[in-house]
Amino acid sequence: MNLSKKILGQIAENMLSIFPMITKNILKKDEFTEKYGLPPRFIHILHVVDSFGPMSISELARRLSISAPNMTPVLDKLISEGYIDRIKDESDRRISIIKTTEKGKWLLELHMQWVNQNLGKSLEKLSEDEIEELWYLLKRLKKLVVKMISTGQQKGDEEINV
Repeated sequence: MNLSKKILGQIAENMLSIFPMITKNILKKDEFTEKYGLPPRFIHILHVVDSFGPMSISELARRLSISAPNMTPVLDKLISEGYIDRIKDESDRRISIIKTTEKGKWLLELHMQWVNQNLGKSLEKLSEDEIEELWYLLKRLKKLVVKMISTGQQKGDEEINV
């Protein structure tokens, strides 16, 4: 398919403007960050580890498209705050496994309540048909984005929550 520069530009502009609007104005991530002191990327890492279970730092970095060395300061902060644990892999002591702690699960539960509360308020402005359309479009968008970023990942990654 040959994309025109106009269509490509419109897709880029929409992506660059819509995602910050959603996180700032609908999900109110900045307010959650101020209240609990963790930036959105920290919460995102917690969600990934909690969703997919304990994993190596390199696996986590791959899922987030971040280099493993860049993960270290973020993981150190999450460990020092008690949200995740770093344990040595029994089969290979050189590998560290990251897992969510009970405190991390508690924070994620608070975060989901926060998101649901703010999303609920925003959805009150839409009709039932508009809510259903939004649900469908987001589901479709997620599927398309996963297809765009997939690089022959394991089967089942279609349901990525990242």
